[in-house]
Amino acid sequence: MSGRITKITIICLIVVGLGISFKPILKHTTLSCAADVNKETEVAPIAPESPQETIPAPPSDKYDFSDSSHWNLTVSAWEQLAQKDYEGVFAYANKCLELYESKAKEMALGMRSFSRSGHEDDFALVNDVATSHYIMGEAYMKLGRSADATKEFKYVIEAYPYAQCWDPKGWFWKVAEISGKNIEKINKSNPRPTPEIPQ
Repeated sequence: MSGRITKITIICLIVVGLGISFKPILKHTTLSCAADVNKETEVAPIAPESPQETIPAPPSDKYDFSDSSHWNLTVSAWEQLAQKDYEGVFAYANKCLELYESKAKEMALGMRSFSRSGHEDDFALVNDVATSHYIMGEAYMKLGRSADATKEFKYVIEAYPYAQCWDPKGWFWKVAEISGKNIEKINKSNPRPTPEIPQ
């Protein structure tokens, strides 16, 4: 048996040395020779990293999280934004991201277009998570934190390009599209200084 193993080892060394891809299937032995380690493997798409939150968390008993559905958390964040309670905005939006963003990222990676009319709720999880980021961007804009707002809007565009948000007036709007328009507003209101030309 030792003589057989020695022969197999020598053959493997010769084959690898010649650069030949070889993977013999041997019965009654666990030895195998494989020089195909450079075989290409398919790389799965990687979701962008979510912006780091910089707003301190409010006391746990200040806001009601008894209904922690992604829909209710997003609606609650909208309500706090309308009331200019920015602490509440971040409390509800971040709770939505904490509970649902991981799954939403997975779903978003498989989306190749916007949902057909009437099927928008098939991706309600993606829509609500993207909208939570959008709402935080809006809150940052109102707080004068343009850089943080831009991060949120850019993240929506990169991670959730096909997310849509229901408007109570009766239609869905594209979250990434409006995020892009908000970035344009920020850039216009904070123009970069024109560099001086040396004389």
